[in-house]
Amino acid sequence: MKKIIGSILLLLPLIIFGNDISVSTPQELEQAVKKANPGDRIIITNAGIWKDVSLKIRGHGTVQQPIVITTSDDAPLFIEGVSSLSIAGEHLHFKNFYFRNGHATKNSVITFRISDDLANHCTIENFVIDHYNKRNRFDSDNWVILWGQHNRIIHCTFDGKINAGPVLIVELNDERSQKNFHLIEKNHFKNRYRLGSNGGETIRIGVSRYSMHDSNTRLINNFFEHCSGETEIVSIKSGTNYIAGNYFFECEGSLVLRHGDNNVVDGNIFDGNFQKETGGVRMVNSGHVIKNNIFKNLRGKGFRSPLTIMNGVPNSLINRYMPVKDVKIHHNTFVQSGSLVFGGGKDNERTVAPENIAFENNAFVLYSKEWYIDNNGKGITFANNNTSDVFQDVKVNSDSFGSTLVSKDVQTDAYFPTKHIIRNAEELHNVLQHAQAQDTLFLQSDQLIFGLEQPLIIDKPLVITSNQKQTLVSNTYKTLPAFIIIANNGSLHIENIHFLGTHESYGNVRAGINTDIDGVLQRYTLKVKNCTFTDFNESTFAGIKAEKASFADSLHIENCVFYNISGTGIAYNAEREDKGIYNVENVWIKDCIFSNILNSAVDIYRGGNDESTTGPFVEIYHCTFNEVDNKEQGAAVRLIGPQYIRFTNNNVYKSGQGGRSIECREFRYHDILIENSNFFESGKIETFYPQNSGQNSAEKPILMDYKELNKQLPKSFKNNQIIGSHELI
Repeated sequence: MKKIIGSILLLLPLIIFGNDISVSTPQELEQAVKKANPGDRIIITNAGIWKDVSLKIRGHGTVQQPIVITTSDDAPLFIEGVSSLSIAGEHLHFKNFYFRNGHATKNSVITFRISDDLANHCTIENFVIDHYNKRNRFDSDNWVILWGQHNRIIHCTFDGKINAGPVLIVELNDERSQKNFHLIEKNHFKNRYRLGSNGGETIRIGVSRYSMHDSNTRLINNFFEHCSGETEIVSIKSGTNYIAGNYFFECEGSLVLRHGDNNVVDGNIFDGNFQKETGGVRMVNSGHVIKNNIFKNLRGKGFRSPLTIMNGVPNSLINRYMPVKDVKIHHNTFVQSGSLVFGGGKDNERTVAPENIAFENNAFVLYSKEWYIDNNGKGITFANNNTSDVFQDVKVNSDSFGSTLVSKDVQTDAYFPTKHIIRNAEELHNVLQHAQAQDTLFLQSDQLIFGLEQPLIIDKPLVITSNQKQTLVSNTYKTLPAFIIIANNGSLHIENIHFLGTHESYGNVRAGINTDIDGVLQRYTLKVKNCTFTDFNESTFAGIKAEKASFADSLHIENCVFYNISGTGIAYNAEREDKGIYNVENVWIKDCIFSNILNSAVDIYRGGNDESTTGPFVEIYHCTFNEVDNKEQGAAVRLIGPQYIRFTNNNVYKSGQGGRSIECREFRYHDILIENSNFFESGKIETFYPQNSGQNSAEKPILMDYKELNKQLPKSFKNNQIIGSHELI
């Protein structure tokens, strides 16, 4: 018996238990891993905070004996400032790093590569990257870049990426990184905010140039929450990937098979929770399988429909739209969502219909009869699909995803906003510096005037208001960039203020409200009600405007007057590179008067033909435009590129006479409607597609005295439609 046992022991592999090695500084960590033997554990003691570190970690473990880099007691190692982590070698396992309060050193936070040395069979586990953004929203970086093969991202939380660049990318630009079999599992991706541009993906696997190569990446069992950077939440640009078991909650966009063949989308749940622009799967290329997925409560259309099969381009370049063919779509469930789109994006370029698409054994719950739109009428075969009014819902709790370093029950001390009574400009600046978010600054000067020597900087959400209309004027001989500047983290609700751009012999003011000229990283909201903007006396000045690298989630203007302005009334037109970048997502202008304005009353610009976003959304109702932009080839209202426009019940009087009352520059898939408005002695309505202009009139309105401006303005008429501004000011 002893001989038998001895023989068995000789056959077993020799197991060598490694050493525990304690380190406490970045330099000690790099050296310890470099010298470590397979099976060693490098333990970061008294983890605390490391700041402004560029870690380059090389090491070599084995499959049975990886080198583990962790912290004592699994406490978080906080990494702050301008920092990064680069990994190279084999079988390294990192745990418990927490990046916050800073941004990447260069183009990435975590890279699985050092110079020409790649990482293989390496893992990051229980990591957090939390709002770790560069200061300018278009200073691009990535939070994780995967190179090499067989690497893993597991149980990590990625929260709050704001600037350009995907959260995580898988690179194939090196033969050693193709057919990589990476695993991305059990992570929580959250709060990827709208970017207002291309480049806002949460995950990109591959790139168009190498898209005909296989990646074999497995993206499984992750939770995506409020990932709305652009229309492609996950952008697949490679072949033979497996996307399974993921949950997408209130994400404004889709999982997009953009380039590459033979990808499998299996058992995912797309839950829009009835939020706008929430989508499912969009596909290009061939050989895909879409099965066992649930698409529920989605409200996206077009490219963001629950399921979109694109039309292709004949002889397509690799970065355009390869025809879709040989796709199997089966055993999916669609619940109370919008219409599916077959032949999406059909236009003069994308003319090739999908081919050999098998759509079988799918269920439609609480759907109308029109559950799909087919733009070609061919290429799709249907079999054994059914409808029902019964659905067994599936609930998934986000708490089981991501890092344990993130508190699941965050409780903050209750704060009740304070109302500050402010009687002069000195008080105003002082209170502004010390006010808390959501506080109200109530202006109450007996003289009804506040003379400012410098702009009011809004770096938190605030309300500024008054009972009687208070006037802001310049009290310095220098030119002010604006009376109010919205800076990072700021949002503003302002009422009952008169912005007077020229006062006595003091310096000019370039704008009533503007954004920080250095850019605003965070998206912001601006609501302006019952305000007056007058006497901004240069062509580049404006009542309200935005600078480059700023993005308003919403701009709400109601019951306001813009008068005697040599520039523009409302100017959100700073992004001029024609790359699909724009300054504002949602614009709502109602019951306003624009009179005696040299340039456009409203100028909103989104140039280029990029299809990664759906905004801006522009709605203008019950406004009066009087003597606005009568220059040669001018435009009283200039809306270049918004993808949704409603211009309704407005009164345009003697405006745009040298060119256009309204100038649009739209694509056929944009949703534009100009109707029930009156255009008297005004320029033409210029739209690329005539059907976007509905029924309008050209009647002469009655003029009425407007005492505040000492002039006559057109009076609202057609009371059943209420054309004009209601004269509410």
